[in-house]
Amino acid sequence: MNRPDIKSSLRESDRAASYDKIAFGYDLLVGNSLYNRLIWGCPKAEYARAAAAFLRHARSGPVIDFGCGSCNFTAQSYHGHEDRLTLFDRSMGMMARAARRLPHGQFLQGDALDAPFPDNYFGGGMGWGMSHVFGTNAGYLAELHRIVGPGALVAISSLVLTERAVGNRMLRMLERQGEAVPETIEAVISAFSRYFVVEEHRTVGSMLFLVGRKAGA
Repeated sequence: MNRPDIKSSLRESDRAASYDKIAFGYDLLVGNSLYNRLIWGCPKAEYARAAAAFLRHARSGPVIDFGCGSCNFTAQSYHGHEDRLTLFDRSMGMMARAARRLPHGQFLQGDALDAPFPDNYFGGGMGWGMSHVFGTNAGYLAELHRIVGPGALVAISSLVLTERAVGNRMLRMLERQGEAVPETIEAVISAFSRYFVVEEHRTVGSMLFLVGRKAGA
């Protein structure tokens, strides 16, 4: 999986990731439209719509998908933007699948809690389905805030606890497996607003979409 078209910022001994071996199965299940509608109440098209809206409104210059995964949901929105988009993830296996969807994409492996970018480097940042993986207090949002510049547009999505019992049960199961930190809508918005000025938020099923900007000119 050490593909020449996917660079890494990690030492060779640290490049293996838990998602490498399950990338195919992840795509098969989590990328399934029926799964998303039944379990999370959020159609796959919502991610593509959110990503396309971000790219329309983000200022010029480099932008990052901070935890891009396999780009199962977003690849169609990224076509034509590969020259300004950095696709960043911990799992080489997930990015290998993303590279099949975006053969001209710029991929980099690294740690989202210790990203290999200078302060204020990007003109915008996205984080689809990453906040609930780390939890809002783990440093993911702080690191995203560090690497985008003043005034940068930022958009994330996060699974949250809602009135949907099936989604809440699945989140709790993922928590027991160490793959999610269930939080309320209010808690995620509150955490996001510590770093970014909130411009928009909406919930589709169990998925919260948030858009904001880093303070500054």
